[in-house]
Amino acid sequence: MPKTLNIAVIGAGTMAQAVHLPVLRRRWDRFTIAALVDHSPRRRRESSEVWGIEEDKRYETVADLIAAVRAKTLAIDAALLSTDGLHVEDLLTLMRRGIPVLVEPPVGFSADEVEQVAGFERMTGRRLLMMAYPQQYDDSVTRMSEHIPVKDLRMVDHEVLMPASQPLFGSAHVTTASYDLPTEVRSQRRKALQAAVEAGAGAGATQRDRDLYVKGLLTGVAHQMAVIEAAYGPIARLVAVRHWPKGVIPGSIELLGELDGGAQVRLVWHYLPFAPEYSESVQVLSARRRMRVELPAPSHSDVRSTISLREKKSGVVQETSTTAPKGAVELMWEAFHAFVEKGKQPVSGAAEAAAQVTLLREVLSSIVGADGRSLEAEKDAADDEAHDAAPGDEVLGDEAVEGEAREDEAPEPAAVGGVTAQGEPELIVEIAEPAAEAPGTAAATATATAADDDATATADDDPAATDDAALAADATAAAPESAEPLGDAQGEEIVDVWHLSGETPADGAAGSVAPEAPAPNGPAADGPEVDAPAADGTEAGAHATGDPAAGDPAVDGPTLAARAPEDPRS
Repeated sequence: MPKTLNIAVIGAGTMAQAVHLPVLRRRWDRFTIAALVDHSPRRRRESSEVWGIEEDKRYETVADLIAAVRAKTLAIDAALLSTDGLHVEDLLTLMRRGIPVLVEPPVGFSADEVEQVAGFERMTGRRLLMMAYPQQYDDSVTRMSEHIPVKDLRMVDHEVLMPASQPLFGSAHVTTASYDLPTEVRSQRRKALQAAVEAGAGAGATQRDRDLYVKGLLTGVAHQMAVIEAAYGPIARLVAVRHWPKGVIPGSIELLGELDGGAQVRLVWHYLPFAPEYSESVQVLSARRRMRVELPAPSHSDVRSTISLREKKSGVVQETSTTAPKGAVELMWEAFHAFVEKGKQPVSGAAEAAAQVTLLREVLSSIVGADGRSLEAEKDAADDEAHDAAPGDEVLGDEAVEGEAREDEAPEPAAVGGVTAQGEPELIVEIAEPAAEAPGTAAATATATAADDDATATADDDPAATDDAALAADATAAAPESAEPLGDAQGEEIVDVWHLSGETPADGAAGSVAPEAPAPNGPAADGPEVDAPAADGTEAGAHATGDPAAGDPAVDGPTLAARAPEDPRS
């Protein structure tokens, strides 16, 4: 008879209450909820009362949980890590005690962050992490390669239509969100999360880039990549990327990739806030067969997937359809039981998570590169300036002071809460006094005025960014009258991408950055924006969360600031 595992549930957000806890309660023959950890006193109390967890089994932090394990007042066999914000520190704390962990993605926001966990596993020689991608264990997904093997595979087309949170979690019983955290705790969590996102997206990334990285890639496309990996292996090469509509975050993302066997993969992820329901389908082609898999939302654990196969036999087209016997979430927990009890390796662990975040960073770089920018923009600009310096120019450090300022030397206004890798931006320009007003004078003056306005708005949103925004405005105003007028930043938006060739955009576009759209309810918070689904009806992704700054992991995953308004027509 299988052993009953004592599970510590860490994080009582929407994903835990709507997806995991119901399955743990239903599968009492395999699992026991031994402890619950949540930083919010109110949510910890209310969710514990709903799920019948005794008061002495409730803990505020993972450190408190481990202290009880060391004191032998609590015995746990494994843990579910479903908190908002950052995971790595809690993960390593659990893994050092030899506790296997089922983790809600993403593990981290950068390859270096995830590598800490993967490196620990390599050092110990034992895998202790399993990624919580339910559909990797769905019966229909695991049987895809049985109907069309890799050697016969021609094309895989995977499309997801993501609505707002209500169609995903409206029927789930979820207790109140955590708004009762002290101000200093909220601030600390916000800063730590923002620093991790900035490190993952790159020093040259704008706020829009970071939003797209978290809201579209880590919480959307990552799920699709996990399904393909479970059926046919990981995407080996990135062929092309496209993002649209212009300026809409997260909008729609299309990715073309190639598997090791040469088969092509097409992933399309749409965020449609007014869509009536979640939709996910996978179509697979071979020379003889066509297969279609319909997958329910991960939050609908009782809904079954279906797999349909069409082929021609003896001149007659035949179609067969099969429904999965169990829900994907329940099958995932059975796989986790086998992982803990028998050591059966999971489909995705720390090593796979590190490879995935590296590929997603490449996708982001391709989208940003099509806009004439770089995720390492500041470093690239300094290198180009030093390389292009004339022999007679005076070189100070890595920068050359030229007789005429170039258009792309004007620093970009600081993003809300953003800090450059080198600290405050510098601009060294030698300005010659003009004899008469140049044609670009009016445009340069207008640009300086806009920069002053941006600096004032930034100061209102984030007092910590006042110095950076003011410096950007001063530097813009100091541009020489003889310089060409700067590009209209307010008119530039993220452009479509359908290549990885790194073509240089037209003159004047390289220095342009798409403006940040205003938040619908006042100034944006100083963290990255996310329109992931939240329990209170706000928009969210399948693995995203509420506002971690407010201590509100409404849906488990990273929590960021209010999203930019989206055009319903998109």
